[in-house]
Amino acid sequence: MKVLFATSEAYPFAMSGGLADVAGALPKALKKRLVGCRVVMPLYNAEAMKPELKEKLKFIAAITVPVAWRRQYCGIYEARFDGIIYYLLDNQYYFKRDYMYGHFDDAERFAFFSRAVLEMLPHIDYQPDVIHCNDWHTALVPVYKTLLYGGRYEYDRIKTLFTIHNVQYQGTYGHEILGDVLGIPAEAVNFVEYNGCVNLMKGAVECADAVNTVSPTYSKELMDEWYAHGMHVILKERAFKLSGIVNGIDTEVYNPETDPDIFKNYNKESFGDKAENKRKLQEFMG
Repeated sequence: MKVLFATSEAYPFAMSGGLADVAGALPKALKKRLVGCRVVMPLYNAEAMKPELKEKLKFIAAITVPVAWRRQYCGIYEARFDGIIYYLLDNQYYFKRDYMYGHFDDAERFAFFSRAVLEMLPHIDYQPDVIHCNDWHTALVPVYKTLLYGGRYEYDRIKTLFTIHNVQYQGTYGHEILGDVLGIPAEAVNFVEYNGCVNLMKGAVECADAVNTVSPTYSKELMDEWYAHGMHVILKERAFKLSGIVNGIDTEVYNPETDPDIFKNYNKESFGDKAENKRKLQEFMG
């Protein structure tokens, strides 16, 4: 089996939270189980990248990607890190910014990225059996695959998995972005409409072949209105495709015996030194 892990961030190239940890660790874990896995993510700002990472970038191809009624440049770069191949998709207008999220045009930025994930496949030497999408930033991948690429053999055989890491952020917008930004025809609004809005996460839940969350407990919590931030209705309706798998941890990156970012290294014999790290962290934070 071959998996393409689509994510808005991944260690070590761009990181703001736990999603990047998973994107950095899970492909390595899959590889150890003889499951092929590569990662695709945006190339946010090559100039700001650490030199040792920037040197790994290898240009593969330049393509144009449909974004509603227009086409946008997309550069495909490849990098190898810890035995995993990463594809970094370049468009400086969308991604060369001071921070990854929180821009007025995030819907367009990640619509471009989601479409680019599908458009790049004929131009790389890797044809996945599964595209593993993560959170609302890649939620349009299964939507576009269903609406725009159905019936094409090279895409039709690909399955999609959507993982909900944080249900609070769903990619919710007004109907005005449907045509000019997302390129979704009015007759297909039912795929992404939810509670009177365009909801990209809902679209992924609707269109993906399978949906999972970061633990069995979280999958049960998402059946509750309080925890699901309004997504409980569609998740209950699609419960047959929902499961929970506990997130793992990269014990090489997060190894207290060798971690250079903690105050005092320790192991199971010197576990008491963990308290020293807590004390010094509290002092550092004031």
